[in-house]
Formats: sequence, structure tokens, C-alpha cells
Amino acid sequence: MFQALTNSIDAIEGPEAIDAVPESIERAILDGIDLSGTPLPKDMVAFYKEVMQKEADRICRVRVAMRKKIISTGAKHYDQETLNQRLIDAGWEGLKAAEIAYFFS
Repeated sequence: MFQALTNSIDAIEGPEAIDAVPESIERAILDGIDLSGTPLPKDMVAFYKEVMQKEADRICRVRVAMRKKIISTGAKHYDQETLNQRLIDAGWEGLKAAEIAYFFS
């Protein structure tokens, strides 16, 4: 009745494999302790956290989708300068040259 679970991600391929790290392994990394109870080297854990944060900052699909929708819809309601400034004020980068060419030319 009980089926053993494994933490193997060998069968997962492609970009989703990085997201398939089992929760127990992720928790162990964040706690700095191997699943065997052995402490993980602090430099390894620090570097792991740094890389994962950079990836999270780079790929925030919700923010990317929000920005795209704001630009495509906002271009119908705001002039280029206003939309650009509103993006910057909200914490996004301003309009890119390709966006200006597409929506305001």
C-alpha cells in the first residue's frame, strides 16, 4: 500500500528540471545542512543562494507579463513620454527602442 518516494529528477529534462528540486532538498540547502545532517560548506550555500536570487530576478514571469500588458494597453491611452515615465516611476525600466518603434511610430 505504501509506495516509496524518491528524490530523483533524472527523468525530468529541459528547463523545468531546475524547478523540480524536491522540497526537502531545497529546505536542506536553505538550512545549510545536508539530508544526512552534515553541514554544507557556507561558501557553497552562499553561492547557491546568490545564483538562485539572480535567476529569480531575471525570470519573474508575472512582472514580465504585467509590463508587456501595461505597454501594449497603455500605448493606446498614454503618449510615449507619459507611459515611459509611469513605467520608470513604478519600478520598471523605461520603454525600449523596439517598443517605441512598434507602439509609437
